[in-house]
Amino acid sequence: MSLADKIVRAWPPDRWRDHHVLVAVSGGADSVALLRTLSQIKQQAAGAGKLVVAHFNHRLRAEADQDEAWVGTLAKQLALDSVVGHADSPGHLASEQAARDARYRFLTGAAERLGARYVATAHTADDQVETILMRVVRGSGIDGLSGIPTARSLSKSVTLVRPTLDVRRSEIEAALATLGQEFRTDPSNFDSQFTRNWIRSELLPSIRSRLGGDPDAAILRLSQQACDWRDAIDRVAEKLASRAIEIDASNSPVHMTFDCTELADQPAIIIQQTCRSAWRQACWPEQSMGMIDWHRLAVAVLDAQCAAFMLPGGVHVRRKGAELLLAIE
Repeated sequence: MSLADKIVRAWPPDRWRDHHVLVAVSGGADSVALLRTLSQIKQQAAGAGKLVVAHFNHRLRAEADQDEAWVGTLAKQLALDSVVGHADSPGHLASEQAARDARYRFLTGAAERLGARYVATAHTADDQVETILMRVVRGSGIDGLSGIPTARSLSKSVTLVRPTLDVRRSEIEAALATLGQEFRTDPSNFDSQFTRNWIRSELLPSIRSRLGGDPDAAILRLSQQACDWRDAIDRVAEKLASRAIEIDASNSPVHMTFDCTELADQPAIIIQQTCRSAWRQACWPEQSMGMIDWHRLAVAVLDAQCAAFMLPGGVHVRRKGAELLLAIE
């Protein structure tokens, strides 16, 4: 099956051809292959929407400005509009997480300004394997083992999609070779001081060499099983959230009120997923919430003597009798 066929199967053009789509392009092999293939699919599918190339210059490397110019040239060659964002200053984004946060702020803001319904990124099956291993060594829960989702909300009007999440990196490289398409290589991708790079360049090769077979496929099966368990729990949690959690969006900031008596007899994992369900309904950011934070919130639901505390994202939590009150200040 060709790369185009896999993308069409994962994200049929009927869903997006009439909407503007922002395609995140770093200049690396994965994002260039996604852009070239989406451009080909769009030409065939037509529709009222258009593709727009989005590039974020992290300003972390001497070659960053060259990458920006290269992506701009590629967009022109494909007759596509482009939009560029920049880090505040060279070296300003000191960590992987800070760089990621800045990139997604840019993508979300650019999509909203341009009226784009979707932001497409080029995460692959290899990224999925690396992410799951990274979460395993960090002690992640079932949501973490579920891996990178195929889609998630960036804002009330913008959805992030990952059409190549089932595609292996070797398939990406083969597709580019067939097209004769060049791409940029980021030398920092080979720096093992970053956890993901260490997993990619040292841990995974050791696992493959030691175990043989296809350990990547086994890890992906683990992820799928975790997804199935999470989805089953989520269905229970969503029903429970509708009964036990009131979301007041009439005021700013949004408030949540938990009826702790409704949740008192539930296992901690169900309470945690119920809280996640309410978070999503309220469009509160989940990225900064770790397992410890969700566990702390579940304990607060069960502990009538819980003292007030704050969660990531400026969420204030306080107990008032049988209710737990949450608000972002």
